[in-house]
Amino acid sequence: MGYYWRQARILLHHAVYDRTRDALERWPSGRARTVAAADIVGAPAALQDRRYEAFPRLPLLWALDALAIDPAETTFVDYGAGRGRMLLAAAGRPFRRCVGVEFSASLVAEARDNISAWPAERLACRDLSVVHADAADYVPPAGDLVLFFYNPFAREVLDRVADRLEEAAAAEPRNIRIVYVNPRGWALFFGRPAFRRLAVPLAARAKLALLGAGPIAFFTVEPS
Repeated sequence: MGYYWRQARILLHHAVYDRTRDALERWPSGRARTVAAADIVGAPAALQDRRYEAFPRLPLLWALDALAIDPAETTFVDYGAGRGRMLLAAAGRPFRRCVGVEFSASLVAEARDNISAWPAERLACRDLSVVHADAADYVPPAGDLVLFFYNPFAREVLDRVADRLEEAAAAEPRNIRIVYVNPRGWALFFGRPAFRRLAVPLAARAKLALLGAGPIAFFTVEPS
């Protein structure tokens, strides 16, 4: 029942908010598909890890509000950027930069097409880019970060990504915040001293629980 309830909420988000924004994209980001094994960079990935599915925009925006950050001092990074839906949603806020990391060459091309087609008046952040890379090899940018994960990786890749984030936290004093949706790998973070659960206001948690589209956990990454 939990799966069907979540799917119903995703459909509701599509009807009330996402549908009109998908219409602005050259490649509608709400359409799921599975990319070919030959299309990806990095280690071979299982079929389920090559499945692209989009997350609704509003829960991301609510999660960003819950963090109470200064976007102008922060870079937003979407791990597993797909066709760029979360990247463009976040760019409606005045982030310093918005970066997508994606291992599928075709999805990278489609995300870049969507960025180029997006109405400029809807962008508060104008520094948008999509990096074609294996997330396990990606080095996060300098400065304060908000990192978004929508269940994008196998456990082995997430483990290597976590190593990179610990290295980033140790490299310079900064704030690193993680928004992790519908996770298969939370337990990995709990086993690392550098990763700590971040408390967000009760009202924000209630809103996400009642109106969101999947469980969300918030973390900080600090030098261990």
